[in-house]
Amino acid sequence: MNDESTRAKLFITRLLANPTLQDLNPLQKEEQIIQFLHSNAGQLFPTLSSAQFFSGRKWTEILNLLVRTLQEQTDTVFLPRLEEMVSRKLDFTFISFLQAQAPPAARCKTEMLELLKRLLQKPEARRAFAAPFNAVFYGFVDRYLNAVYELKQYIYFELTKIQRLRMSKEEVKNMVKATLLLRPGIHLLTVGSMERDRQATPGAVQPQFAEKAYNALNSQLKLLPDNLLHSAVNSNVSFLENKRIEATARLATLLAARTVKFRPQAKIDRGASSADKSWFSIARRNHKFYGFDINMVDELYKIAAENGW
Repeated sequence: MNDESTRAKLFITRLLANPTLQDLNPLQKEEQIIQFLHSNAGQLFPTLSSAQFFSGRKWTEILNLLVRTLQEQTDTVFLPRLEEMVSRKLDFTFISFLQAQAPPAARCKTEMLELLKRLLQKPEARRAFAAPFNAVFYGFVDRYLNAVYELKQYIYFELTKIQRLRMSKEEVKNMVKATLLLRPGIHLLTVGSMERDRQATPGAVQPQFAEKAYNALNSQLKLLPDNLLHSAVNSNVSFLENKRIEATARLATLLAARTVKFRPQAKIDRGASSADKSWFSIARRNHKFYGFDINMVDELYKIAAENGW
C-alpha cells in the first residue's frame, strides 16, 4: 500500500469512528461521509492538499481517492452481512408457487448475490440499497406482514386475492424481502454521478423505464421468476402512474421509503408520536407526491398506531 493509500485509509477510518454514525448501516455511514466531503470541500481542501496528506493533488483527485477507499472499507463490513442475509436468512421456497419448475434454492441465491455485488459497484445503486437492506435487516417486513395477516383487510386482500399469492404468510414475507433486495436492480440502466442530487424521490421511475429495467434484470437473472423481477422493478414506480402494480411492490416501496433515514437507536421525545406512526402520518399527507397507495399507507398507519411502533 502506497503512502497516499495509507493516508486515505487512516483519514476514512477516523471519519467512520464518529459516534454519530455508529447506529447506521455501513452504506448509510458511507453516504453520510460522502455528503460531508462534498459539503465541506472548501474547508477540507487546504488541509488535504498539504504535504501531510495528498500534496499537489486536485480536489477531484482527492475526493475520488477518499470515496474509493471508503467504499472498500464499507464492502469489507457490508458484503459479509449481505451474503449472510441472502444465503441463510432468505427462504426461496416461495419460488415454487410462482413457476412450475423451481430451480434449486442455492443456485437462486448465488445468482442473486452475484447480481447484487455487481450492482453495488455503481454509486447510485449503493445509495438505493441502504434502505431496502434496513427494511429486511431490522424486521420491518416480518413486523408489518404479521399484523397484515392478523387484520386480513386491504393489504391482505391485495396480496391474496388480487396478486393471487397462494402461499403461506412466511413465503409472502420472503417474496417481499427478495423484492426489496432486488429493488435497486432498476439501476442496471442508470448512469449516476457523485455530484447528482443524493436524495432520489421514491416512485420517480416511469413505467416505460421500469419495463426496460425488467428486461435488463431478466437477462441477468435466468433462474428467478418473472413475478419477482416485475415486483422488484415496479417498486420504483409511482402507484399513480400504474394502478396495477403488484401489492408486494407497493409494500416494498413503502417499507424502503420508511427506512431511508432509519436509525435503530433514535430516541422519541416524551409525548411525541412513535416513529412509525409519525412517518406514516406524514406519508398519508404526501402520498400523491411520492406515488404511494393511500389505502396501503392508511392500513400501515393504523397498524403502527395500534402497536405503538
